[in-house]
Amino acid sequence: MKKLLLILLALGLMTAGLGALAQEEVTLTVLWFNDANESEVFENTVADYLEANPHVKLDMQVIAFSEFEQKLKLMISGGNAPDLARLPTALLPVFQSQLEPVDGYVEDIEAVKAGFMPAMLAYALSPEGKMVAYPTEATGNGMLVNKTAFDKAGLDVVELSKTWTWADWEEAARQVIAANENIKYGLAVDFTPHRFSTILYQFGGRMLKEDLSAVEFNTPQNIEMLTWFKRMHDEQLIPPSVWMGSEKANELFQAGIAAGHIGGSWNINGYSKDITDFEWLAVRNPKGAINSSVPGGKFIASFQQSPHKEEAQKLMAWFSDPVHNAMYCAGTFNLTSRLDAEVNYTANKENFDTFAEDLKVTPAFAALEWNSPLVGKSSAIIRETVVQMLLGNLTPEQAAQEIDAQAAALAE
Repeated sequence: MKKLLLILLALGLMTAGLGALAQEEVTLTVLWFNDANESEVFENTVADYLEANPHVKLDMQVIAFSEFEQKLKLMISGGNAPDLARLPTALLPVFQSQLEPVDGYVEDIEAVKAGFMPAMLAYALSPEGKMVAYPTEATGNGMLVNKTAFDKAGLDVVELSKTWTWADWEEAARQVIAANENIKYGLAVDFTPHRFSTILYQFGGRMLKEDLSAVEFNTPQNIEMLTWFKRMHDEQLIPPSVWMGSEKANELFQAGIAAGHIGGSWNINGYSKDITDFEWLAVRNPKGAINSSVPGGKFIASFQQSPHKEEAQKLMAWFSDPVHNAMYCAGTFNLTSRLDAEVNYTANKENFDTFAEDLKVTPAFAALEWNSPLVGKSSAIIRETVVQMLLGNLTPEQAAQEIDAQAAALAE
């Protein structure tokens, strides 16, 4: 009997030890940077996960974005990578080889991928097709319009923009300018190839070869877009001053001088505070050969060096599901990266949703191009060559050829 009691006692101690081991406390190091309030909203969003898993704790390390890349590189080189990190699109290629793929931690990776916008998912895939991060929030380029000015011209811009083409927009813009003494231009386009490419994609154009191996601007679609862009400037439907560098697109729109603005989803929050003289709203981009935006955003990823990969992946999956992603995007006033998340914004819901609709149909190649170092290196060439074309020093055909020639020389 005494031996039996000892055996039972030993078994009890072993069981208790195993139970304690199963609930051993895990602290996940999370490296984060803020654009606004994202770290606070992240912690609020995963609070229910931490409540359901009390053995998991977070060590939030929030640093300035200017220091983020260097900090992460130092952590990795020292063999002390974080368990989780927030990453922008530009840094995904930098750290891609260090990231732990999601594929081995979910039952159906294809079902997981299918929940995200194709253009946002494209950023998160390795060259081998592995999903190395979860897209969290997105940004997109789109059109914002002065509804008051369209109303004065007798145009229902909400209905018109549901199906409009660039030809429809041009006709409407002329009517708006004619009906409004203060409106001088139809559309102001930010002085950057990023917003310029929004229209380029809609015309069926691209900046790189299909295999992403080189810049290829000299194509019929790109020349068609350049020809249109030059004509719009010549006819004052787009203000020449913006691409000459003397005025800013957002300021012309805010001042009620331009009837529209090709800007970004980040303008929504700013315009809500700054525009009080007229009613404005986001509308769908006019359709050319396709509908398109230009995607950007942030991601959450775990690292191969992490000693807590399983717990890190579980928390990422929880944070990135439709319900929690919607909570996070509502709290940060960002676009969702998901196709199936219904975000209940407390303000500007229709405007955010409009930008999201354009992102949903944006082709994956838009992300692949902007994720390529070739586009980053060639952006200044594209911008300055387009300026020379607008000045009349180059034809659209010559501008396309010049971009290719300068980009090729840069790549040598």
